Formats: sequence, structure tokens, C-alpha cells
Amino acid sequence: MKYFDFHCHPILKQLFNDDPNIDTFIYKKDLAKIPKACSELGNIIQTQTHHIQLAEFKDEVIVGAVLYSVEKYVAKNVIPLRTNLEKPSQFKLSKTLLENIDNNVYKAFSGFLMERTLEEYIQASSYNILTKASFKSPLPKNKVNVFFTIEGCHSLVDTINECDATQSYNVNEIITNLDKVREKVKVISVNLTHLQQSSLCNHAFGMQVAKIEPFIPKGNGLQNDGKKVVQELFNRNICVDVKHMSYKSRKDLMTNIDTKKFSNPQPLVCTHAGFTGIPFKNWTGYIDFKKQAFGAMAFDLAKPIENNIYAERWGLPAFNASTINLFDEEIVWIVKNGGVIGLSLDKRILGYIDDISGKGSDETLTDREYFSMDEWNALGINNDKNFGKLIREETSITVKEFTQSQQIWDNFYYSHILNHLKHYFKVCLANGISMETAQKHITIGTDYDGLINPFDVTATVGDIGKLRSYISLNFRYFLEESNDSKTWANQIKMDTFMENLFYWNGYNFIKSRFEL
Repeated sequence: MKYFDFHCHPILKQLFNDDPNIDTFIYKKDLAKIPKACSELGNIIQTQTHHIQLAEFKDEVIVGAVLYSVEKYVAKNVIPLRTNLEKPSQFKLSKTLLENIDNNVYKAFSGFLMERTLEEYIQASSYNILTKASFKSPLPKNKVNVFFTIEGCHSLVDTINECDATQSYNVNEIITNLDKVREKVKVISVNLTHLQQSSLCNHAFGMQVAKIEPFIPKGNGLQNDGKKVVQELFNRNICVDVKHMSYKSRKDLMTNIDTKKFSNPQPLVCTHAGFTGIPFKNWTGYIDFKKQAFGAMAFDLAKPIENNIYAERWGLPAFNASTINLFDEEIVWIVKNGGVIGLSLDKRILGYIDDISGKGSDETLTDREYFSMDEWNALGINNDKNFGKLIREETSITVKEFTQSQQIWDNFYYSHILNHLKHYFKVCLANGISMETAQKHITIGTDYDGLINPFDVTATVGDIGKLRSYISLNFRYFLEESNDSKTWANQIKMDTFMENLFYWNGYNFIKSRFEL
């Protein structure tokens, strides 16, 4: 089968070695023990996408290879994980490298991005770096065809490796270094921020496997320096990837585009997305408990479901309403403005939850969220009168129901992906986007090897063929079981949609970007 992945890290894990070798694999058996705080560590650390695995498709493969430099506090929190590795495997996670990243001795841009990552792709015989000329003839099947995205503007900075009250990213440094990358390869999209504080814009909380305090959002939307970077990206026909931006930062960006504050605006993308399952106006209705912690708002979010439209509740997947995921109106905005959404295969992002310990069986199942106090106040959320009012039987799920649903195993895992696809089409159609158009603006963006925790049924890229077969055979039945989708289920030409979802939508979008 032909395969397209909007966002993945095919060589990232190999780069933590003192002497990187991109042909090596990371295995579950490299672990000596499983920490209590992360029982799924084996699934997270094992190689999930690799040029040897991708070669098994025996057809055209295109992947968005992410240029990403490990942040200071990510490195600091990974160092203790080395003790969980077998001693003969500890060389795969260099303590010296991680400490040098933490101390900014090893530089994010010149070291990790340019020398350690990009140069490996350029030199590797297994990768074919795409250019405008590549699309004038059939793409090679014996190599992995790659285009590049940059995850986090911190990756373009050498001078500092964190933002705080006394230091900010330099816009000129970011753009100068971006142009150095562009001298070597085309850049399709850039994330303004990632997991840590940024002076460009606020981020959404997204770091679960670590001491969380350095990763808690404390900014307030899109800042003036962020707007300058966005304009420079648009000047270069580069898309902004809105993943990891806070809700207010995304809202600010879209509003500024709508009000023509930017010249030459480009489509926005979300290369490895999940959906909240709701519009933002309903979001506070799912807040179960809130308090101030670490200088931010901390709260539990009930997991939205749509039980009232299904005949059978058992096995029904829920969403993750955390603000790292897209709200309904954001899906609509991206599609109507010519962007593309890549569907992540991180099970937490797709609404699954691993740790339900300490919760009673009748308790509402929740996700923990941290939200900037400045944004909380700027958005007037405290004045909302709907806190918790949507946490009821027909709109949320209990621990007991979730546990029962796990008994159907593979189907329950896959149903989270079907649920996202269904919600995407439901939202598009409800907002005047035709089925024909909607089918062209969604693809796969796995985030494999980006320290995600995938479902067992999609543990590695080797499972993508099974995923496609499952969707092809079951998606129509899934739609027909729902009162709000059975009326349009037959509008989807499944064979064509499978080709588009897993390859052509991504191919056509990337080709159009190279033609600019």
C-alpha cells in the first residue's frame, strides 16, 4: 500500500546514543524494569517507525520527518529513566548528551537539529529528500521519501534553552537559523512552541511522563514576537502547525488571520491531532474539579461521549477534552482555510486512558489538565456559569463503563480512531463543508517515535496495514450504528477514502506546497 505520515520521528530515538547509528532499533527488551509511574514505558521507548519497517510497504512512502531538538527540561527528566534500561543498553541513552542539553553545552540548533538530525537524513542512503522536481515523475519505492517540519521554535535557537522572566527567544536568531535550514531542504511547517514555556506564544499542557512543573503553561496567547515569527513564516510560504499551541494562542492566530493582520497568510495545519469532541463553548461543562496549583489552574475534565445517539452504550469510546486537542470550530476553520489535519495515533490524545487507579467504579472518568491563569482570566472563564453541568450519564463515561469496554479489546482500541473520523465528518457537514471537500483535508499523522504511547493494535508502523483494513471494513458499520451519522454514511466511497486518508490527501497537499 501507499503510505503517508504527516508527522513522525524516524531517527530521533537513535540520536540519544553517544555515537548515533540510525540503523539501530530500540526494543522493549532493552528495559530492565518498568517504573510504577509509567507502566507503558516499553511501548513508548520501542522503535515505532524506522526506514527498515517503512521499506516493508514495497510502495511509495512519504513521511514528514520532524526536525526537533530536545528541550532542557525534557532532557533533565529523561536522565533518571536510564536506570530502567539494561546495563548493556544504557549506551542508547547517553547521560553526557542529556546533561549537555540541559546545561546548553550541546546546542539545540547547530548541534541537535543541524548536525545530529538533518545531516543524518542528508547522508542516509535509505531516505530520498523531496524537492519540487521529485513530483514530476513517480516517487521511488526503494527509499523513504521525506519532507521536513520543525517542531518548536526553540529548535532554532542556540543562545538560550529556556524562556523565563529574564530571557526570551530572539526573533532574528530564529529566522536566520530557519533560513540556514532552508538552504539545505524545504520546510513545510513549523510549530511555534512545544512542551516548555516560550516567549512567542503559550503552549498547551502535554507532558505526562515527567515532573510536570516545568511544563505547566503560564503564558497568555500569541505574543508580539510570535506574530513576527508567523509573518516571517508566511513570507516564506511556510505553514504554521498549531499543535502544542494553547487554545488562546490558536484563537489569537486564527483571529489575526481573519482580520487580515498578516500578509500572505498560509493554510494552518495540525499535523498530529486529536479532537476534544466538543465546541469550546461547552468545555467548562466538563470541568469536574478545579484548583490552583503551580501558579496555574489545575482541573479534571470529564471525557465527552455521545451516548444518546447510539443504541448500545457498552464499548463506546470517549474523547480527551484537554486543550492540546482541537475544538469543533478549529476543525472547521482549518478545513475551510485550506489546511490539513493529521490524525495522531497516541492513545491518550485519542481519548484512551491507562491509569484509572484510585478511582471508584462509579466515578466519572477524567483527564488532568493544567491551564494558564493569565489565559483563564483573559478568556473570562471564571464568569462561566456552566462548570460541570455537562457531566451526566448521557454525555460522560464512568470508570466501570470504561473497564467493561476494555473487554472487547482490539475493537475498543480501533473504535477510538473510528470515533475521531466520524466526529471530523460530522463537524464538517454540520458547518457547510461538503463531504467531497472534507474527505480531502484529513490524513494520518502518527507522531511515532515522538515519545507517544500507541494502542497495542497500532504499536508500530508495521500495524498500519491492519489499521487501514479495519477502517475499510468497519467504518461504514460504525457510522450506520449512530443516529447522527447513518443518514450520510453512504456518502463516503470507502475505497477512495482509504486511498486518500492513507496517502493521496497528504501527497497532494505536500506537492502543492513544493509548487509555491
